[in-house]
Amino acid sequence: MNPHHLHLELPSLSYLKFLSNGNKNFAIKLLQILKDELPEELDSYNKALKSKNHFRAAEIVHKINHKIAFFQMEQSSLLATEHELALREGKLNYQEYFLGIVTKILKFIPEFIEEPHELHSR
Repeated sequence: MNPHHLHLELPSLSYLKFLSNGNKNFAIKLLQILKDELPEELDSYNKALKSKNHFRAAEIVHKINHKIAFFQMEQSSLLATEHELALREGKLNYQEYFLGIVTKILKFIPEFIEEPHELHSR
């Protein structure tokens, strides 16, 4: 895996569109849950790293990875898995890339909560 290509990968709403089956309220509610949970999980992740609890950080990465997969970011999900495994060995090799992925998702979500008509065009 070449993490340098991750900047090209963008979050997708295709799975959300499939799940919501045209129900905008459901889609917005699900995005709101993700918008609320992801920063909390990122905060827990950072606290685990600060206390050098790499195993706990790896568990949180595993949880966040489900959200990465939700947005159909295959390469990013693979990198998150690699990061999780590296953390279990006490290594931070993929830290910068992982944080970039999470930041990209956090920037992506609000525009669709604020502009729900976009859910049908992407």
